[in-house]
Amino acid sequence: MINSNKDEFTLSILVTSAAVMLAVLWYKFTNSSTKPPLPPGPRSLPIVGYLPFLGPNLHTQFTNMAHKYGPIFKFHLGSKLHVIINSLELAKAVVRDHDEIFANRSLTVAASVITYGGQDFVWSDNNSNWHNLRRIFVHEAINNKNLEACSYFRRDEIRNTIKNVFSKIGTPIDISDIAFVTQTNVITSLICGNTSDSHLGSELQMVAWNIVEIYGRPDLSDFFPILARFDLQRVERDMKKQLHRLDRIIETMIQNRIKANSEMSHEEVGDHGMMKDFLQILLDLRNQEDVNSLNITNMRKAFLQVNVRIGYKRTY
Repeated sequence: MINSNKDEFTLSILVTSAAVMLAVLWYKFTNSSTKPPLPPGPRSLPIVGYLPFLGPNLHTQFTNMAHKYGPIFKFHLGSKLHVIINSLELAKAVVRDHDEIFANRSLTVAASVITYGGQDFVWSDNNSNWHNLRRIFVHEAINNKNLEACSYFRRDEIRNTIKNVFSKIGTPIDISDIAFVTQTNVITSLICGNTSDSHLGSELQMVAWNIVEIYGRPDLSDFFPILARFDLQRVERDMKKQLHRLDRIIETMIQNRIKANSEMSHEEVGDHGMMKDFLQILLDLRNQEDVNSLNITNMRKAFLQVNVRIGYKRTY
């Protein structure tokens, strides 16, 4: 009787195990047949992934890896899967042709803070907010007409750079630094070139640089989300400080411009000629009925994103 019970128990264990194995195999088979294969890439270690093998010069390392794995490859960093695009054509396909799919990507801790939880047109998920902001800023705020309207600021900063270079003839210069400063000045002028308070413009530029520096810090919380609550490297804390400063600066600039516009006639406000900065472009759009969803908060977000990208390449 005892042996019979043991045999039945053993048989039930075997049947259960076989059923579980068949279920796992069926899941893997159906899952692999419905999802396209991932791009190639190096093997990663358990838990840490490919983190121990990354060097300080990522652009050089990724270029070398592209020679081995192709223009698109993948690896894990901690628990996160990363796909690297190392080709201009593929980059265009991702951000332009498949932008709606690309929109649904995970945020870093720094990006989450600086974009109000991914509520801007760069990091937002593919939802109605993203479509609305994209329409406003891509098709209206930065169309050919408005880009031409702020061309004065671009020309003025380029002239200043040329004068600066000529003044240093016969002395060593760092072209990289000059190009970076020129790029920064051009973007700042495009954003708020008509702002009478130069102190606000300088402070805005300084805060933007601080944000870019924090953006570029490696953060363990990005690779191991379970650690995010501890903010071990103080990325979240430091970014919140800069966001608070930036909100204050931009809010002041917006309100000052609204006040200045209110003291001018309608014709004077609209007659900016070739000296219309990004702030005025957004205010003009805000007054249009078909884009009334462009509120002050969204304007701050737009300002913020353009400033963050002033020196983003410089970080790496």
